[in-house]
Formats: sequence, structure tokens, C-alpha cells
Amino acid sequence: MIAFRPTALLVLAAIVVAGHLPARAGDLRIHLIGTGGPELTPERAGMSTLIDVDGRKFLFDAGRGALQNIYLSRIHPNEVTRIFLTHLHNDHYEGLSSLWLTPWFMFGRKQHIELWGPPGTARMVEGMRLMFEHDIEHRSNPVFRREDLDVKVHEIVEGVVYDEAGVKVTAFPVQHDDGNPAFGYRLDAGDRSVLLSGDTTYNDNVVKYGKGVDVMVHNVAAFSEAMHKAHAMQPVLDKLTTPEQAAQIFTQTAPRLAVFSHIVKKELPGAAGDDIVLERTRKAGYAGPLRMGIDRMTIDVGAEVTVSPPLSIEGIPEFDKPNAKF
Repeated sequence: MIAFRPTALLVLAAIVVAGHLPARAGDLRIHLIGTGGPELTPERAGMSTLIDVDGRKFLFDAGRGALQNIYLSRIHPNEVTRIFLTHLHNDHYEGLSSLWLTPWFMFGRKQHIELWGPPGTARMVEGMRLMFEHDIEHRSNPVFRREDLDVKVHEIVEGVVYDEAGVKVTAFPVQHDDGNPAFGYRLDAGDRSVLLSGDTTYNDNVVKYGKGVDVMVHNVAAFSEAMHKAHAMQPVLDKLTTPEQAAQIFTQTAPRLAVFSHIVKKELPGAAGDDIVLERTRKAGYAGPLRMGIDRMTIDVGAEVTVSPPLSIEGIPEFDKPNAKF
């Protein structure tokens, strides 16, 4: 088990660090598949969050490395067929093609991908098919059929975009400047709830839809003092959320746990940079439960909110054939 740094353990007693156990019926489990932004860092893959509700998987964004980290999280890729995109910046869908294509020819996936996203999503999927046209043409056969790669696309507006078997997903517009139209999502299952801000600067809709949620997964952007003084990154700050803005949002919404993901840091590398982000959020007045997301961290939401570090990859089986199992 991986130990968390002391500064990262600034949480209330209700947050428990534990090993992975099966989620209890009626609870939900959040997998932080990837917690990075577009920056290349050794410890964070691209933005991607998976919520498991009684075995049903809901993936929000599919950044670079999503397929690999889903596998390393002991989730079979064939099970990930409901995908929700917050917006159409490449760092949020770079991993989509791998999730779409590889399980089809490697594991014989038959269930179609269903994809929710902003206007333009259907055209993006058409382009994806065109990019991989040669691959699809030459790999398809009576077992791996072309039609199994059909994608059902829903282009969304504000409101409920999914409501089935006790799980409701609501989309709401946010403000992401050159990424607009951009959306956040709220998932409700029974009396459990999760809000994902998507990429946005401070936005009233996050507060409106986020009040009282169990877990809020929110983007954050922070830069070195030298970069602040030079005003070099103002365009980024105009479309993402600073630790100080996040503190306002968390204070107004009072989630049982606030988690940073899509972590954008400039000249604030590694663990020390993470600590600066947390310290700035605390200094701005937020005193509630708070965690810095790391790849493959899991959060179980039930009577308690339980945070677990990533499972070791030691002993994980190689997925090299259609009937591969954990």
C-alpha cells in the first residue's frame, strides 16, 4: 500500500484510508483514472474519472493513458462503454480511440460505445473512424465485426442526459473560454452524489449543482510566483480554477469530500507543488475535507467516504487474449 504524504492527509475523521474491498451494494466507487492536465509529468496521466455504481461503469473524459490506467485499476475495458465528455479539447479525449478500438479486436467487445458530449461530438467521432479506417478495414472479420464499432452519440444540452435503473446524470454548462461549449456533470445514484466540474473557471453552475454532494471532483490550476508576476499564464487562469476560487466553491457547496483532479501546475512540480496547491486552498478559507487526486486513487462513497491509494501493479495479469480475467 502506498503511504500518502502528511500534508495530503488534511482530512476530517470521516475520511478513512483503506485497502480495496468490494463496494457495498447501494454505494458507489470513484476511480481517478487520470488526474493530469495536458502537461507531461511522470506521475499523472490525462484527465479521466470512472464511477462504478453496483458494477455499472460511467467514464467521464478519456485523456491520454485512460485504457492503461483502467486496466491497472483492475477494470476490464469491455465494461467501459458509457462515456461522457466534458468538452472537446484533445487532452480530454486522446484516450477515446484506444478505448473504442483496442477492446474490440483484443477482447472481442460486442457492446457498442455510447458517448455523450457537447455539440461537435458526432463529427469528432466521424473523424475518429476516418483516422482508423485502414485499421478497421483490415482487422474486421466474421468475429470482429465492423458494426460492433458503431458509436451511439448524444450531443447534450443542460439537463438530465442519462436516467436509467436508478442512476441519473445531469449536465450543466461551465465557462472554459476556448473550450466552450463545456460542461460539468452530476451523477446521482440513490442517496449518493458526485459532481465533476469539468474544465472551468469559477462558475455559479458548479455551486448550483454541487450543493451538498458527497464528492466534488474539481479542476485546479496553479503557477509559480515568478509566472504570476509575469502575467504569462493569464489566458489559462481565465479558463481554469485557482486554489483560491476552488476554496470559495468548496465552502459554498460543502461536499463531504473535495478532490482536485485535472491538476495543472506550472513550475510547481511533484509533491512539493501539490502541497502548495493544498496550502493555498486552506489559506483561502476552506477547512473541509480535501484531497489532492493521484492516478488510480479510489473513493468509496457510502455511510463514510473512504479514500484508498492506488493498488500495486505487482502481480497483475497480462491481458493478452480475449478471455483475459483478473
